[in-house]
Amino acid sequence: MIKKQVYLVRHGESVTNATKIHFGPSVELTELGKEQAKVVAGRLKKIGATRIIASPYKRTRATGEEIAGALGLPLEYSELFVERRGPSVVHNRHGDEPEVRRVWHEISTNAHVPGWRHSDEENFTDLLLRAKQALAFLEALPEECVIVVSHGMTLKMLLAHILLGDRLDGRIFWDCFVPAKNIANTGIMHVEFTDRFDGKGLYWKLVSWNDHAHLDRDELT
Repeated sequence: MIKKQVYLVRHGESVTNATKIHFGPSVELTELGKEQAKVVAGRLKKIGATRIIASPYKRTRATGEEIAGALGLPLEYSELFVERRGPSVVHNRHGDEPEVRRVWHEISTNAHVPGWRHSDEENFTDLLLRAKQALAFLEALPEECVIVVSHGMTLKMLLAHILLGDRLDGRIFWDCFVPAKNIANTGIMHVEFTDRFDGKGLYWKLVSWNDHAHLDRDELT
């Protein structure tokens, strides 16, 4: 028996997505991102959600406000769904700068080392713990259909933990989920909290990954 349906939505295209310059929490949606938010809001009107929660960052707030307005629901915020915090050294710098690429390569190379961090970033262990807390938060909500507006890396960690549980480690996450599991801007990930088929309690089940059929409209190409 399904206990809860959750629709995890990535924000619309941001200025960082368009320019590859890491601006942090204050980055806003592009004009395309605003249009994407309107389109996904129209699609999500049909699912019967009764609660919507977003990361408080500007790009997720703007996306969430569009969805909340379409559904006639108040928009709530939770720090559990903010983007993974990168090292300060990459802030306001282009992703293709040699120094920025070196930092991310070093982080990826050491992903298998428990507790390792480059500097002040949120490392694999930190992000995994937050994902577990976020899922526990969702499990405790009384609503049966919830929308969450979040960010690419955070959503990848949530889904990686759902799929692999305690088998997930830093190497698998960085080598498999980070580069290979794409999540489009306003892509929808549908998960269920439901009874296990073997009768051993409840678990999270992935129903669909990166559903972005709503972006096929001519005006978004």
